[in-house]
Amino acid sequence: MSWKPPERKRPPRDERVEACRDRGALLRRADGRLAVLYCRVDTEWTCTGGHLWWRSWSAARYRLGGLWFEGGDVVSDFVSTGQDLLTILDDFDRGVFVFVGEQWHVQWMSEDGSRSFRREHDIEEYRP
Repeated sequence: MSWKPPERKRPPRDERVEACRDRGALLRRADGRLAVLYCRVDTEWTCTGGHLWWRSWSAARYRLGGLWFEGGDVVSDFVSTGQDLLTILDDFDRGVFVFVGEQWHVQWMSEDGSRSFRREHDIEEYRP
């Protein structure tokens, strides 16, 4: 047992999660409002026990972080794991995203578009 999480152990690859990694999406509401969602995917563990120099850790799981942009500025963010993450992925599969009770239509940016968006907003790309 270690005092820090097992860095090399990753959750099983999930293509739906990987499709969101370091990617932007243009969002549109039925009333015409526009926003951008930028997704970051990471891995997390929960400390399940231990004391001082040793710890035991949960199995690794995916964590989705989102940056919410309106008018070119970050106005909100969120972190999702577990069942909440699965619900978001199901919504993405249907082409929608529900945020603060509002449903938005999702149009994913291309890889080049996401890269340009990262550069424009000085967002560092995360790769495990």
